Amino acid sequence: MHAGTRRCVARACLALAGLSLGLSFSPIVRAQDGDGVDGSPPVLKAKPTAPGDQASATSQTIRVQSLLVTTPVTVINRSGDFVSDLAQKEFTVYDNGERQSIQRFELASDPIALVILVQTNDTIGSLLYQVRPLGSMFADLVVGPSGQAAVISFSDKVRLLQDFSGDRDKLKTTLQQLEVLGSPARLNDALMRAMAMLEARPNTERRIIVVFSDGTDHGSENDRAVVIRRATGDEVTIYGLHLSRAEALLRQKPEDQPMDPLDANVTRPLPPGVVPTATNSANVWGTPVPGVPILTAAGDTISSVLTKTLLESYAGFTGGVYYSHWTNTALQDQLDRIASEVHTQYEIAYKPTTLAEDGFHRIEIEVGRPGLRVRARAGYFYQK
Repeated sequence: MHAGTRRCVARACLALAGLSLGLSFSPIVRAQDGDGVDGSPPVLKAKPTAPGDQASATSQTIRVQSLLVTTPVTVINRSGDFVSDLAQKEFTVYDNGERQSIQRFELASDPIALVILVQTNDTIGSLLYQVRPLGSMFADLVVGPSGQAAVISFSDKVRLLQDFSGDRDKLKTTLQQLEVLGSPARLNDALMRAMAMLEARPNTERRIIVVFSDGTDHGSENDRAVVIRRATGDEVTIYGLHLSRAEALLRQKPEDQPMDPLDANVTRPLPPGVVPTATNSANVWGTPVPGVPILTAAGDTISSVLTKTLLESYAGFTGGVYYSHWTNTALQDQLDRIASEVHTQYEIAYKPTTLAEDGFHRIEIEVGRPGLRVRARAGYFYQK
């Protein structure tokens, strides 16, 4: 079966979510599950009705002959380098704790459909100079010769700046023309718009969203649970590149600094024993997400309540990474790392044997080679 057809079957039948996790003490490395998210499961689609069967189509029971769960898997060694020389026999997959038989194993090679989301409100507007020159890097490193990219900006409104295109010059021009607009940042609504666009793309493409944002949401019509349900159903991987509100405040001219002290992220309560500096406050700002460890660029696991933002949670559930930075060079390095990751991932598929259980199914992946860390999606929603 062609990879695109197999991917189509998986998307029609199951919804996947993501989680990043690294373990360093055991020779068995497992990509573990995240915290459950309540929500309705995806609708299972029937196979097309053959000619002459129309008479019974309205009364027949919808049956799905086989379900195929597909997940990208990233493996990192102790040095933070991606590992792409593993064999299928070195992987073990569990669904709700029950070992599964791997049906397909390969290095991910499908074309990429990428949506770039850029927060452009006045809070972080002074940092857009870091994003404007990245068009060439996206075209060369992430999208590649056969992929396509779209660009969305968001503040108090969500704006489509560029529809999907493989035109490198067009992408460069679109990012170079980013403007500071609006005040609140409707991150959730922007993600929903991006996923709606990706749903219309061919099922043969890998769906990726890269977000430049401070990681928070203000004023969206969609909440966190809705975004996670949509992302799991669409098999989207979300990567976050942090734009620091504290750094943006320091770069603003004194007369341009907002009067509201909340914009500086220095009035939020901090955990006991944490010095109330602007940096620490910026790291703590946002709702902590217990149970969703995030793998850093160096392969380390963040397990404390610090540096947890809404966008970091989305990256964790979908198998992506949320990067923090303070310099333009670091931002470019992190984008380069994302590009390396999406081109060195494995794709693993299996037919779950646990479908008697409704609700959220945890996906756990183990690698028998010592000294490696694994990152994969957290699981999927299913209803009989």
